[in-house]
Amino acid sequence: MPFVRRKEKRELEIPTDSVSDIAFLLIIFFILTTTMSKLTGFTAELPSGAAAQQQAAKTDAKTPTVQITNGKLLFNEQEVSMAALQERLLDLQLAKKQGEERVVMLETAGKVDYQIYYETMAAISAAGGIVAIVEEGE
Repeated sequence: MPFVRRKEKRELEIPTDSVSDIAFLLIIFFILTTTMSKLTGFTAELPSGAAAQQQAAKTDAKTPTVQITNGKLLFNEQEVSMAALQERLLDLQLAKKQGEERVVMLETAGKVDYQIYYETMAAISAAGGIVAIVEEGE
């Protein structure tokens, strides 16, 4: 006579004993690998449209001009480094001047790296100047 095995009734249950341990380890992992960085920025005082039109009419050779062209940084048509630009802007003592004397023209052409553009605007603002962005007419 063949033996017939009876199937044991098992309760189908997902083992959840270690889920809390895994969750705790994941929380610890994410806390340890998260980087806390302080966002840095600068405040830029941009002239309004009407003042820009008046400024364009009164612009002469005394207005400092910064040009960024294909990776080159020019201050009054002379190639400079970022450190030299910051020094020259500080020498102008823009923070002590009033009104339109504080305006620094910023022109870009060609491929301009955003980092250089941002650093240039920050340097002008840090020196106390007002950034006047020059756009080419179509």
